[in-house]
Amino acid sequence: MKNLLIILTTLLTVPSAFASTVTGTWNVPAAIPDNDETGYSSSLTLSETVNPWASSVSVHLVFTGGWNGDLYAYLVHGGKLSVLLNRPGRSAGNSAGAGSSGMTVDLSDVETLDIHTSLPDAGTPVGAFQPDGRATDPLLVLDTDGRTAPLSVFNGRDVNGVWTLFVADLSPGDVSTLESWSLTIQTIPEPSASVLAVLGVAGMILVRRREP
Repeated sequence: MKNLLIILTTLLTVPSAFASTVTGTWNVPAAIPDNDETGYSSSLTLSETVNPWASSVSVHLVFTGGWNGDLYAYLVHGGKLSVLLNRPGRSAGNSAGAGSSGMTVDLSDVETLDIHTSLPDAGTPVGAFQPDGRATDPLLVLDTDGRTAPLSVFNGRDVNGVWTLFVADLSPGDVSTLESWSLTIQTIPEPSASVLAVLGVAGMILVRRREP
């Protein structure tokens, strides 16, 4: 039983020793076409050969100007899609969405505030939020819609390759500029490598336990 407990503890703690962080940044300003569903897209290509598997993903977005409630944004990689912004503030009683202008936000599933319901109607918000996650038609989206497209859709997937951010402005009258965006990805080794490493450590523990 003691040996089993040691092995289980090892399985839980050793993978963290192999974790690393991958980052990528795009910082050339681009105006988002006003009232145009074709939108704008920007791509980053990542290459991580040591620890290629995502365990968590966060996104940093910087916008200036515009009307935040007009914005629809999602992140795509490896056939998966996470909705970052979906007309934040839009509800049955507020079809225009949040009236604040520009934002500097960090989006992560571990935060407590939902960006759809937490952006103010004035000023330029700064802070950390959960991504919108509402995979709903942005012309119809409401705050009560289910959140089915968080950033965790990328967990367990290979980080290598192209990550594409798409942003559209879906209502006329104001122009938002995407100043920069970046990814921070916590990664772990390929699952087979992690298992082998853990089993190797566990085997050493068992051998040592058997020694007189």
